[in-house]
Amino acid sequence: MLKNKSAYNIFLVIIVILTYEHAYSQDESEGKKTIISLNVGDTLISDSTKIIEDVPLDIAQDRGLFIGTPDGSMQLRILGSVRYLVVFDGRNLNSKYGYSTYEIPTGELNTPLPNYFNGLEQTRLGFEVTRKTDDGDIFIRLETDFLGVNGFRIRHAYGQYKHFLFGQTWSLFSHIGASPATVDVAGPTSSLVTRTPQIRFTAPNLYKGFDLALGLEYTIPNLNLPDSSSSETFQLIPSFTTRINKNYDWGSLQVSGVIPVLSGLDSNDKLLLQPGWGISSSVVLNSWKNGKWYIQGVAGKAITRYFTDLSSGGLDLLLAPPTNIYTPLSIGYYGTYEHNWNNNMLSSLTYGWVNLEQFSFTEENTYHRAQTFRMNSFWDITEGTKIGFETIWGNRINKDMSKGNAFRLNLLFYYDF
Repeated sequence: MLKNKSAYNIFLVIIVILTYEHAYSQDESEGKKTIISLNVGDTLISDSTKIIEDVPLDIAQDRGLFIGTPDGSMQLRILGSVRYLVVFDGRNLNSKYGYSTYEIPTGELNTPLPNYFNGLEQTRLGFEVTRKTDDGDIFIRLETDFLGVNGFRIRHAYGQYKHFLFGQTWSLFSHIGASPATVDVAGPTSSLVTRTPQIRFTAPNLYKGFDLALGLEYTIPNLNLPDSSSSETFQLIPSFTTRINKNYDWGSLQVSGVIPVLSGLDSNDKLLLQPGWGISSSVVLNSWKNGKWYIQGVAGKAITRYFTDLSSGGLDLLLAPPTNIYTPLSIGYYGTYEHNWNNNMLSSLTYGWVNLEQFSFTEENTYHRAQTFRMNSFWDITEGTKIGFETIWGNRINKDMSKGNAFRLNLLFYYDF
């Protein structure tokens, strides 16, 4: 189900070429061929300063094809994952790969409509290059999947040199380290898992083990202006983000913030700037008997694009006659308990809640708040091969108190090479 055939063919050609180049290297001085091993052992480049922030189901760092140059100055890692998703819905929600409470129909529209779906668009392919220099390593990462509008999407595309990063990866406002394993790509209700183009500076171990990161990020405003409006929206000022985190023996702690500035032109070509703010905090607690807790809370204005449940609603900004602009307060939290039964199986239970501020002029059918319960289990069949099963129940309430709920079953098979 790879929709972008040309992109798929390009990747196929790259893999064939790189595999051939991996197998043999021409030694011009001796006129013979030298085998470059996939496992280069002690010559494997491991850069402890590179920024790799993985969510639980990302491809493990020890998976892939590692290709090194004979002198050990450069290494290429080819990584990929074939992922097959099975979905059974009690309601016909549009997004099959991520459960969104925003899509739950309410009132009389909330009628049963069971449906079944299969998809391979979560399949991933990526490349990582590490190049040694006299002044430090240069690290480049490119990872894609096929969940884009036209079937092809860039997940990560960035380069890092020392403490600076340029490109697209997880936003500093996202709490990747506090994300529990979920079958769908959306994660718990109110979770923050957004990738943005950015410029980032990281200061590790700045004070007593605390790491500090600062970033300038490009974020598309989450606006849905009425058809009668002749206003134009764009980003004039980058969003400023910051994150402080520290690992402890008992788990980890993270606090992050963002200052977005919504900008645009009104019908008279007058420049409008509307700032927002956001703060979030998360903690991971190692519990008894192989258990672990994930807890996160978030609040702010003009930050709905960061919420997995609200990112498609155009809810960052509201217009009230004649020219008043409002940015509703959005808050949310989730908690997860995860239990490892053994080295090959884990299960978790998650509750998530999100709330959007309402005004007197807000339309009655506007999304107000929602909650979800989800349970899942993952089984490692063999190295790199996993099966995940998940059940989700969600409930949405509008301003007029009309309600709706939706139930979903997910099943995921995948193999990381």
